[in-house]
Amino acid sequence: MSGDGNLRVGIVGCGGIARSHGRAYAADPRVELVAVHDVSSAAAQSFADEVGATACDSLADLAAQDVQLVSVCTPPGTHTDTTIALLELGVSVLLEKPPTVNLADMDRIARAEEANPGAVFVVFQHRHGSGAKRAHRLLADGALGAPQVAVCETLWYRPESYFDPEWRGNWAGEGGGPTLGHGIHQIDLLLHLLGEWTTVDARASRVARPVEFEDVATASVTFAGGAVASVTTSLLSPREVSRIRIDTTGGTLEVEHLYGYADADWSWFPLPDAGTAASNGADPGLARAPGAPEGAEQDVWRASAGEDVPSNHAAQIHDLVGDLLAGRPHPTTLASTRPTMEFVTALYASALQGRVVDRGDLTPDLPFYRSLDGGLSAEQVSDRMTRV
Repeated sequence: MSGDGNLRVGIVGCGGIARSHGRAYAADPRVELVAVHDVSSAAAQSFADEVGATACDSLADLAAQDVQLVSVCTPPGTHTDTTIALLELGVSVLLEKPPTVNLADMDRIARAEEANPGAVFVVFQHRHGSGAKRAHRLLADGALGAPQVAVCETLWYRPESYFDPEWRGNWAGEGGGPTLGHGIHQIDLLLHLLGEWTTVDARASRVARPVEFEDVATASVTFAGGAVASVTTSLLSPREVSRIRIDTTGGTLEVEHLYGYADADWSWFPLPDAGTAASNGADPGLARAPGAPEGAEQDVWRASAGEDVPSNHAAQIHDLVGDLLAGRPHPTTLASTRPTMEFVTALYASALQGRVVDRGDLTPDLPFYRSLDGGLSAEQVSDRMTRV
């Protein structure tokens, strides 16, 4: 820490997402953003001028600025080597999503983390909004009932021009398609809320975009607790929405937003009263007015409301800084996000092999452990993602 007790931080990678980190650090009075680095010295200097930091020519120079935490905001394919180098230089890392592009790299980072004093945390900011914290606590306590059915949707729109940068649209640069790079936020939140998943039965399709992987994916998922879910990710959806709905034995919990939620984006619909439930479907032609059942204002969800904290980078960085300064564990560790990367791996393995994948199948012997295309040729991937 600095002499006044603040946390000294740096940023590696000075592109668009670095601005989100920079704004979050600037908004926290307990933080000093002291150094930045990019493979482009011009980009590093420009960003350094924006945030009032020092532009460094190398990771070693950045670490020499006595930083304790470094945000890694580089393209996904570079995350592993950058993170390991920083760990070996003695600093902790806040790693942008996706943490890695395959499980093998994730395990490489885990070994480096174990061998060095620093720690690795992953940006999954949707875990850190007040709505998700309440949902996680109430579901874990059973206060909302037992989850039975869930829907997870990331329906976004990206035009062809989005893939113009040379590292986008290909396995080498991105490591995977929208399942890895876009839907992973909602997938991570779904798994965070529902717990251990067991099987994935998926389809991945390349419908319209000039990419090497999918632009649409769907999956059916089973969970150890007995729930089942559907997961859909798309980059072809003009009315963009991000949504998770969980139907439990006690009601329906739902969050609908786009790139980040507030408390107002969450809703809880308790079980209907016996009379209403008994009349369900009695007259299919009769429309029922929307809204929660009478007395819903007294439900456990509303009663648990507190300060509204939106799910953005600032929410997670605020939590992380507080935890580091207080010497507390921070929950969104590299290890805690491995189930999400396992799910992503299983989705590609299922879609490209045409079979149900069990979580136990994800061993180092599985080709998809080292690459989400499973080592298949471009022709094989194209055939399996464009078949009718």
